[in-house]
Amino acid sequence: MAQREPTIASILLELAGEYDDVVAEREIYERVLQRRPSQARDPFASIRVRLRFGANEVGWVRLGDGKLLPLHVALTGLRFRVAPGPHEMATGLLLRTHLFPFVSPVQDDLVLKDANGTLIPFTFDSIELVDDLFGPFAQSAIDIGDWMRRELLFDGDTILVTVEQMAPLTLRLQADHAPLTRSADVIRQEQELIDGIAGRVMSSRSLPISAADVVLPVFARAAWRTTYAGRSWQELVVNDPRLRLINGTLLSDRTYRTLADVFGDQDSGVWETHDSELLAAIDVLQRELLESRREAAAQELWNGIAPRASTARVVFDTRSGETTVVQLEPIDALQDYSDQIEERLRKGEYDHDAWTLTDDEDGLFAAADLDDDDLSLIDDLRAFIAERPELLAAARQLMAGLSPEEIERLHSTENIEEIQHILATRFHRMLPEHPQLFATLVPYVASDTTSSDFNGGPPELEDVADDDEISTLDDEWDDDSEEWDEEFDEQLTPNDEALAVSHELMERFYAFLLAQGKSEATAASRTGDLWIYADFLASYYAQTLAEGNYATLDECLFFFYPRRVANSSPRGARELCTSLKQFYAFLRTERNIDDRFAREMWRRRDQVARVVDLYEQIDADSPQFSRLFVRLFAPYTM
Repeated sequence: MAQREPTIASILLELAGEYDDVVAEREIYERVLQRRPSQARDPFASIRVRLRFGANEVGWVRLGDGKLLPLHVALTGLRFRVAPGPHEMATGLLLRTHLFPFVSPVQDDLVLKDANGTLIPFTFDSIELVDDLFGPFAQSAIDIGDWMRRELLFDGDTILVTVEQMAPLTLRLQADHAPLTRSADVIRQEQELIDGIAGRVMSSRSLPISAADVVLPVFARAAWRTTYAGRSWQELVVNDPRLRLINGTLLSDRTYRTLADVFGDQDSGVWETHDSELLAAIDVLQRELLESRREAAAQELWNGIAPRASTARVVFDTRSGETTVVQLEPIDALQDYSDQIEERLRKGEYDHDAWTLTDDEDGLFAAADLDDDDLSLIDDLRAFIAERPELLAAARQLMAGLSPEEIERLHSTENIEEIQHILATRFHRMLPEHPQLFATLVPYVASDTTSSDFNGGPPELEDVADDDEISTLDDEWDDDSEEWDEEFDEQLTPNDEALAVSHELMERFYAFLLAQGKSEATAASRTGDLWIYADFLASYYAQTLAEGNYATLDECLFFFYPRRVANSSPRGARELCTSLKQFYAFLRTERNIDDRFAREMWRRRDQVARVVDLYEQIDADSPQFSRLFVRLFAPYTM
């Protein structure tokens, strides 16, 4: 029988046993490839993804900054606190979520000892909990009732847990009856722990995130890893206004809402506190924005008038069947409109749904002249699948190929990226046996230059050499091509022409960066960032990048970008400002264009990042949504 090829997971587990200190991720990537060679374009990609999601499951802790630590090193000697609830104290059953992420919820080779080193007999069990929304459900637990009674544990007591060894996983339990000492050292430990957790959650772009990917790295890096004496990490998270604990194992920021929040009664006090803090932060930022805009006007970078073309939205009259484009008038952005906005809010003149619709519509789609059918949403997923039996069959075939462990992970995760990762690992195995489930790809022959290949430029704008063979259509195509081209040229709108000119400028900028010694990746990233402003200018003003100015860039960065660009982020905002600054410096040398407005906006890059961050914290279901929205994006919402 042929020997099975080792998997990436099995190799990572083996390698973890060979190290006893921090190691560079790249070294591990290379060692995995030595045992499992890959011909993939990016051979590190599969290994990177496996470590990104649940590194602890393959024996590692991902510290960040390209560093890894073997899980056995991080856990051996580690100490944490468990705070059983009243029901657990009464039944002697300890929920296994208390032990997470230090102990896997499915780990069964577990040994428990008391403070004297005596074995603690226990059994695996479960606790039935009752949820007001979903009814009763069971959660895994361990029965240590005899030990609890022997140690005289009562409500308010806690348990200090120390990981003695990894194989088998051995935990020493020590009952702690004394009130938690709030010494300076304990307070420092707790603060470092919760700040480390919050920092990792806030910087994650995939929420909610497993506590294993957050809590383990913080403990692993801490000087107090083996002497921790503070409250449990779960208690710290529950009491931190920045964070939210979900099902005892997932972490998110406080804007995350569970199904219970959606269908149940949301505590108005939670909304009130969060929204009040958010509004205060928005007011501080708005004062800074107003001051910066006035300074720019004093420097004669603009006259302070915001044209606000991107505020346009389409209103449909159900009686007449006609549509009307409604656009706010230009406004003096050097004035403070806080009082006027509050007055309008009191009168109910702001429509919550109107702003929601503004977010759903996209000027870029309008410029592309797409029909509504092209952008239709799936309102009834069951009906959609029922009409497509081949889709249902393919989905069942995919699910049938999953292992019980993968199915369990699918049910337990709420992270869309991990769901994609779990399913994607099966695709390459299904392709040879079931090719009919996959789309047939049409071969594409790229041009000799790679200058067009930066971060998703519209393919219709990419140049094609005259002598390229695109297809084997009959001679009638060639006979009619010139006439067709003329007809196509006549159909180009001013928006299309502006975008085409911007594309040419971006091509030259890309070539300029390469000539300056920048890598292709850097050049592609910097040039790709420009699409946001180029699309904005073409769609709403029929202007090219060469016609950019302070007024339109302010509108793009402080109103359009945070709301309309799906992958906007504080870091992305800063990178965008940097790319724009470099591009207009290039245009200054090539076309003698005044680039002062781009340099001034680069100095405001942190303000753009804060707008993005604050917008992400606004919950559309909040009763204060309209107030938060219009205040954050003033004066464009006035």
